[in-house]
Amino acid sequence: MRHLVPAALLAILVFAGPSYAVEPPAPAAATSATRQAPSPADMQKMMSAAMDGMVPLMGRMTEVMIDAQLNSAAQPQTAERIATFKKNLYDALIKKGFAKPEALQIVIATGIPSATPTSK
Repeated sequence: MRHLVPAALLAILVFAGPSYAVEPPAPAAATSATRQAPSPADMQKMMSAAMDGMVPLMGRMTEVMIDAQLNSAAQPQTAERIATFKKNLYDALIKKGFAKPEALQIVIATGIPSATPTSK
């Protein structure tokens, strides 16, 4: 008798199963058709919130980058490397046929290599 209850329960679940089955989720195409795209005002709010969250992080990253550049610039070997770069540039310009005043002007106008494109 003990085995009759589980067998009867199994039979009920097997034969009545489809009526208790969970309906699968609707396909993505059907749900995206019912969703509306955010309005321009909503998009502006979302973008503003994202930017507000990024500003403190970007500020800290800028501070770290400037600090690293200043630490590098304070080292004597940095000045030596910059001088080597400028002298090599000047010599290469002369070798390519520039007059000394032209080469000097180009060297003065040429910034040192930097990770930031606007640095001079």
